[in-house]
Amino acid sequence: MMNENHNKFTRYALFTVIAVHLAIVLPLAYWLNIWVDEASTLYTTQSGFLHAFQFAWIDEKQAPLYFWIMSLWRLFGESVFFARLFSIICTTAGIFLVWKFARCFLSNRAAAITALLFGLHPLAIWAALEIRGYALGFVLAALLVHLNEALIAQGENARTRPRIAFIIVAAVALYSNYYLGFVLAGCLAANIASGRAKNVLNFLISMIPVGIVFLPQALLLRDQFAVNTQGFSEPRSLVEGLRLVWQHLVTMLLPAGLFPTGEPNGLVFIRLWIVRILLIAVGIFAAINLRSISNRSWRLLALAAATFACLLVAYFAVGSDLVELRHASVAFVPVLLAAVSLGFDLSSVIVSKPLRLTAAAAGGVVFAIFFQASIIGLYPTMTKRGDWDRVAAFLESSSEFRQIYVFPVYDALALKQTYKGKVHIAPEDGFFRFTRSGPQGSANSLLPQTDFFISTIDPSAKEIWLVTGSVCTETLACTPLESYVKANYTIVTEQDFYLEKVRLLRKIDK
Repeated sequence: MMNENHNKFTRYALFTVIAVHLAIVLPLAYWLNIWVDEASTLYTTQSGFLHAFQFAWIDEKQAPLYFWIMSLWRLFGESVFFARLFSIICTTAGIFLVWKFARCFLSNRAAAITALLFGLHPLAIWAALEIRGYALGFVLAALLVHLNEALIAQGENARTRPRIAFIIVAAVALYSNYYLGFVLAGCLAANIASGRAKNVLNFLISMIPVGIVFLPQALLLRDQFAVNTQGFSEPRSLVEGLRLVWQHLVTMLLPAGLFPTGEPNGLVFIRLWIVRILLIAVGIFAAINLRSISNRSWRLLALAAATFACLLVAYFAVGSDLVELRHASVAFVPVLLAAVSLGFDLSSVIVSKPLRLTAAAAGGVVFAIFFQASIIGLYPTMTKRGDWDRVAAFLESSSEFRQIYVFPVYDALALKQTYKGKVHIAPEDGFFRFTRSGPQGSANSLLPQTDFFISTIDPSAKEIWLVTGSVCTETLACTPLESYVKANYTIVTEQDFYLEKVRLLRKIDK
C-alpha cells in the first residue's frame, strides 16, 4: 500500500512539473521575438528538406540532423511558435526521461526531485524557447546515459535490443550535435568506473557501427573544423579553460542568470560561495562516508567529469567562442543525474529524519530563489537579444523608401525574418562567411567584415537606415565602421532597442 502511494506521488510530481514547465514556456514561446541564431535556423530550413540536406552543414557549420528535422517540421507550420514547439516537446520528453532514469536506478523520491530540478531549471526553460538543437541534445543525452546504465546493470546478460537502441541513439546524437560525442566519452568513462573489463569491451564494440555510420559526416567535419578555426586565434591557457568550464558547472548546479549582459549582481556572488561551500562540504562528507557512495554514483560522476574534460579539450581546439554555455549544455543532464545520485547516497547516511527534512527544506528554498531569479532574468524586457520585432515595427513605420543596412552581417538574418516591408535589406549574402580577425572586441576584430559591409552600401543613396548590434556599443569592434559613418553621414534620428541601435543617416554633400 505504501509503495503504491509512493508511485502515485511520483507520477503526480512528474505531471505537476510538466504542467508548470509548459505553463512557463508556452506563453513565452508565443510572445518572445526571435534572436539571430533562431533566425539562422529559419533561414536554413525555409526552403525545404532538400535545401537543408545540401546546405545545413555548410551554412551552420555544425551537425546537420536537427536542421533536417526542422525543415520537415516546418512543412506543417511556418510560425515561430510552431518552430519552437519542437523544442518544447523535447524538453517535456527530457523531464520524463530524467524522471524515468531516477525512478529506475535511484528511488521514487529521487525521481520527483530530478524531474523538478530539470523541468524548472532555467537552462531547460531557455532551451525550450530556442529554435536550435539544444533541447534535442537534452533528450539524446538522457537516452545515452539511461541506456548506458541499463547495459552496465545487465552486465554479461545485456540483451540485444538495448544495445541496438544505444547504437542507434549514439549515431543520431553525433549527427545532431558533435559535442554529444563528449557524452559518449563519458559513457566510456562510466564503463571503466564500473570495474568490469567486459563492459568496456562491449562498449567499444558498440562504437564500431556508430563510427561506420558517422564516417560520411566525419569526413565533412574536418572542413567544418577548418572553417571554425580560421582567422584570429586567441591565446589559450589552462587556467582560462578551467575557469570557463568551472563557470559552466556552477551555472548548471545553481544558476544565477544564464547569459548576463551587465555587471554581475549580488546573487551571482552569493551563488558562487554557496556552490564552493557546498562542494567542499560534500567532498569532506563523501570522504568520511566513502563506503556509502554507490558504484552507480561513481559511474555517473566519471561520466560528467569526462564530459567536462572533453569540453576543456574543445576549448583548446576551437577557442572559447565555441565553448559557451549553450555549447556546454550537453553536460547538463550528466551533471544533474550525477549530483542527484551522489546526494541520495550521502543523504542515506544521515540517520536523523529531522536533519534530513531541514536540509531538504533549506535546499528547496535556495533552489526556488535562484531558479526564479534566473528565469526572470532570462528575458528582463520580455524580449530576446536584438528586440527584432520592435526594430522591424519601427522601420516599417517609416513612410519613405530608404535602404536598410544591418551590422554585423549575420544579424541581417534576424531582420529579414521579422521585417514585413518592401524596403531592401543589406547585405544579401555573406551571413556565414566571417570569423573574428582580432582579439574579441578590439578595433580589428571585425575588419574584413566591416570592409565587406561598407562595400555593399549604395554610395548614391541620400539617406539610409543603419542597424547595429551591441558589439558596436559595448566594444571597439565597430570603430572602423563608425569612422566611415562619421566621415560620410550625419545622424538624422537615433533609436535604441534592447541590445540594438537604429540610426537614420543622411549623406554629407562633398
